[in-house]
Amino acid sequence: MDDPSRRGRVPPADASELKPFGDDEDEQFLTEEAEAEAEAVELLRRALPHLRTVPAPEDDLLAAAEAVRAGVAARTAPFPQIAAAAGWVGPPPSDDAELWLDATGALVAMRGEAGLPIDDEAAVLALQWTDWLGAVVGLVRAGVGASGRASDLVRHIAACPELDGGLDELDRPLLEQAFEVVLPTWQATCALDPEGRLTPLGQWGLPRALAWAWNGDFDVDLPG
Repeated sequence: MDDPSRRGRVPPADASELKPFGDDEDEQFLTEEAEAEAEAVELLRRALPHLRTVPAPEDDLLAAAEAVRAGVAARTAPFPQIAAAAGWVGPPPSDDAELWLDATGALVAMRGEAGLPIDDEAAVLALQWTDWLGAVVGLVRAGVGASGRASDLVRHIAACPELDGGLDELDRPLLEQAFEVVLPTWQATCALDPEGRLTPLGQWGLPRALAWAWNGDFDVDLPG
């Protein structure tokens, strides 16, 4: 697992201390980020191979997509934050699956500023791909009806056999804070029910939403 001491690190307040990247550093950073995302998607596919052949629950997907469109139009929380984090300009996508994956993965990808309170947004941004993967893999393996409370998601990270290094207990409060922010968005897209339990749509879609946020596709064939 990545160095937990980097979690939530605040940049120096003095602008003179900030050294902008040059072109070479920018290119290296983007390359390393793309490689990490590709690794994360492949690990996600290998962790949940049985779900790669499962079709979407079409009625649930349609109902959730309509709820997202209605929420965005009415500007009721957390839909404005979902739309902003997804980077939507204008109405949501017309394709139901694209809309759902984009909305459910919005806080993972953060393609735009979500407009959350600064401490909450910082906590979500501090989540590493290993945190997202461990939480979702553990929740999905627990099955439909499993609790998706923040404390349960953090427990899944610590227990995930695909991840090395375990969990630094000092990170637990920040991780739980971050997932407390994320959970209402997953309830809004019906990945979790109103009691915070995994739905059939969430079991099908959360791995695909992670892959989507990481510029990958959960359903493509595995290499080798």
